[in-house]
Amino acid sequence: METVQLETAGSVLKLTLNDPASLNAMGPAMAREMRDAVRFASDPQKNFRCLVITGAGRAFCSGGNLGMMGGNSQATESDPVSLSTHHHHVIKLLKNLPYPIITAINGPAAGLGFSYALTGDLIVAAKSAYFLAAFRNVGVSTDGGLSWTLPKYIGWARAKELLLMGNRLSATQALEWGLINRVFDDDSFMAETMALAQEIAAGPTVALGTIRQLTWEGWDSSLEQHLDREEQVQLKTFTTNDAREGAMSLMEKRKAEFSGK
Repeated sequence: METVQLETAGSVLKLTLNDPASLNAMGPAMAREMRDAVRFASDPQKNFRCLVITGAGRAFCSGGNLGMMGGNSQATESDPVSLSTHHHHVIKLLKNLPYPIITAINGPAAGLGFSYALTGDLIVAAKSAYFLAAFRNVGVSTDGGLSWTLPKYIGWARAKELLLMGNRLSATQALEWGLINRVFDDDSFMAETMALAQEIAAGPTVALGTIRQLTWEGWDSSLEQHLDREEQVQLKTFTTNDAREGAMSLMEKRKAEFSGK
């Protein structure tokens, strides 16, 4: 792949949008490679325990290809690109990933890039980064689920203003609003992000993956339904090696060493 780079650091998979000349704009080539990369990340045989998504150069992602917005495709003979077959497909894959995701916002996250930023279970940003719902500025409606996620994360009033006015949201303000988890200095940003990823990857991966799925499901279920769902899935996590290790470590008064299984 050329516009998406994959690297491993132990059980952490780092996915870098790699077209800095375009500020990592999601053109057709990157759309195809992003789909292939996330399918690779979803392979249970790889035993990944944390995914980090970031951008190369000075941007996270400057947005999607304008021709794709509204579901229009960028046709090729073998693999036509559209929202349904690529970006929205990828976001669904990320939602269902069986282990945690960190989105590491190293610079501007605009339009579709903003949508991808919000796929993280933890969202961290460099101090100089910002978020921009750029759709208004080019006269089109949202994609990537942004009109669904943003109001849930920061509330109706703030989300509607960002979506309707097209104003920049700084990393510092995003942290204050509870949209993101941490802001790191630009110079130490990636080192601190990867340290956080390693900490997550050392955790009980099956339980963490189950927790992230429960939080997604909670948006669309009643409390009664969710209590039943928690009961069902917790029984499964009790059977894991990590659950046994967690119990033993408590009894032996030591730090647990989770295997992710």
